[in-house]
Amino acid sequence: MKQRYIYWLLMFLILPLLASCIASGLPDIVLKDDGQLCISIPSNEDFFKRNKQFKIIFTDVFQTGIGELWSKDYQYSSKPYYVKTQECLRFDYHFQNNINYSVGFTSTEKGTDENKPWSRHMRIKKNKDGTLQLLLDEHARDITQ
Repeated sequence: MKQRYIYWLLMFLILPLLASCIASGLPDIVLKDDGQLCISIPSNEDFFKRNKQFKIIFTDVFQTGIGELWSKDYQYSSKPYYVKTQECLRFDYHFQNNINYSVGFTSTEKGTDENKPWSRHMRIKKNKDGTLQLLLDEHARDITQ
């Protein structure tokens, strides 16, 4: 009986939790003081602090309801594009205030061939006092904010 309980606990609680942590492809996005975005691979991707490098394969920006606004393909570039966790990626796109975007990129850990897609919804909100606020995920899509 105890063995069956452990099996169900593992199947329905622990494994889904582990899978969601491993497969979460949510990049870090922060709004810098100059109003520009810093989009990066989160620090938890280098859990053992080995200073891993990640090859960036593709970056893109979509506007909700419009489609792709900008993209850059690094796959066949003569010089590979490598970054470390929390290093700002090159998104040569001017993000406007109060527009819902989906930003994404594909990376692979240096030395492997497994591509990992990253994507996140975001919006830069200009407040009445003129300050900027970064809204992510469901908050970015909520037009009441």
